[in-house]
Amino acid sequence: MCRPYDTPVRDVVQLAAACACAAVVLLSPTAASGLSQRTVTVTLAGGGKAFWKLDSSRETSRLTLKYHWHGALSFAVPPPVLADPKHRRLSVSSAGTLVGTWTGQYRTRKSGRLTTCTYRGSKVKSRVTAKLAKGRARNTLELTLHPRAGKGFFSDKGRRATVRCTNQYVQSAPSHFAPSWFFRDNLQDHGRLTSDTAVIVVPSRLLPRGSATVAFPDEKGRNDSVALGHLAWSNRAETAVRAR
Repeated sequence: MCRPYDTPVRDVVQLAAACACAAVVLLSPTAASGLSQRTVTVTLAGGGKAFWKLDSSRETSRLTLKYHWHGALSFAVPPPVLADPKHRRLSVSSAGTLVGTWTGQYRTRKSGRLTTCTYRGSKVKSRVTAKLAKGRARNTLELTLHPRAGKGFFSDKGRRATVRCTNQYVQSAPSHFAPSWFFRDNLQDHGRLTSDTAVIVVPSRLLPRGSATVAFPDEKGRNDSVALGHLAWSNRAETAVRAR
């Protein structure tokens, strides 16, 4: 897993390419391509708190972000695949909309001068594609999300999202845990760029009926560097998943 990065690294990556959550799965019969299938509707609602800090001889900086999001996705699944406890042939796709809300603040002091930025988003929509499939790890399922717009998940600025800074400081997004990166700070998610991939891993026993609680996002660490200073970050949220 890649380590979080400071602001200049995020800028380079973006130029090159982005607490609790409940998922309710509802099953109903339908027909597709002449084959009997069942519609699996996954309703998601999540949230978390993130914190990042930097202490060095040149500056002292803090960033906090509190976020919530929800949405719904529907998948057509053949009953034999749904009934298989190992879900060996499970691989179905869908599309839907997520809605996110967040508040946050960035404070940095350099040479005695304090600069602050505030972040707000209210019911910001993100159109996504989704894939529900057998997980790569044993006895797991993976729900993989991709933004349909190709510019990350939620808009960092504009479309009901704002970034406001003092002292003529310019930011277009939070330098860490950006909404466009689905409120995460690591560069990669399961080998894919975080700005265009989010993978939620759940136990395979979830389907056809079951429940589980998993961590998403789950980021924590520190890095003491002569060049950068003392870095630390934490981003924890829980995802409760229920199938019925």
